[in-house]
Amino acid sequence: MTGKRVLIDADPATGIKFRDVDDGLAFLLLMASPQIHVEGITINFGNVKAPVGFAVAKKVLDVAGMDVPVYMGAKSKNDLGKLNQSVEFLLETVRKNPREISLLAIAPCTNVATAMMLDRSFAPNLRELVVMGGSINFRQFSYFGEFNFHLDGKAASVVISAPVPKTLITMDVCAHAVFRQEHLEMIQGHNSRVARYLSEVIPHWLNINKKIFFRKKGFFPWDVVAAAYIIDPSLFDENSYTLKIQPEGMRAGCIQSLAKCDGIRMPDGHVTVNIPLRLESERFMEMFLKAMVQGNEP
Repeated sequence: MTGKRVLIDADPATGIKFRDVDDGLAFLLLMASPQIHVEGITINFGNVKAPVGFAVAKKVLDVAGMDVPVYMGAKSKNDLGKLNQSVEFLLETVRKNPREISLLAIAPCTNVATAMMLDRSFAPNLRELVVMGGSINFRQFSYFGEFNFHLDGKAASVVISAPVPKTLITMDVCAHAVFRQEHLEMIQGHNSRVARYLSEVIPHWLNINKKIFFRKKGFFPWDVVAAAYIIDPSLFDENSYTLKIQPEGMRAGCIQSLAKCDGIRMPDGHVTVNIPLRLESERFMEMFLKAMVQGNEP
């Protein structure tokens, strides 16, 4: 099989009122990329309850005309360390394909952390791990913790400290790209199934974010940026850091003791993490929008 083999752990809410659309957009971007083969999607709680996320994932796959297995996973942070269908699938797939699977984690980290806790060989046997989570300087989220990390700080801490090549896509770098009205109009100008679907589900979320981020006049495509790293890392710079995640409490999920490595050998027990600080936003948006308007015609 040619191309990069990818598993996605997500909490999709595309099309659900007052919920973020970005997971579904990330699915569509990856599935439209010829160099990517999506092996499966595991569902975690987060943006919506896990059963709702499961149904949303199936809907997006139907719109895309893709046959990808979807598995139910953690329903709350209390499921950390407990086996479920998603964790079983993650463990089995990586065990059978050592160093061949890229894992994109765009939800609270409960499923992924549980796999690491139940099988110590899981993390080292990944080809790479890309996580959307954390905030360095993004307003109050740098203090209280970004959404994905805050919902299960213990899981985030486990994942960030795992011995695997990993990239953390924070809110800060995601905010370099903004989806605005003119981007929606580009999608509305096409008549593929994907474009028609997005023309239905994006406007509500876009209008909400125009009011919240009135200076930006749009929304930040968080998980889509993380998916873009899987497809084309050259869109980003690279920076090696060590860090810790606050596991519990009011500030669960916040990034602590962030230190840039600068090529210095770190003491034993310290695991480095690549944290991009810059994104080529115009090239990213061009790639993203091209993927959103292609697809099967009616």
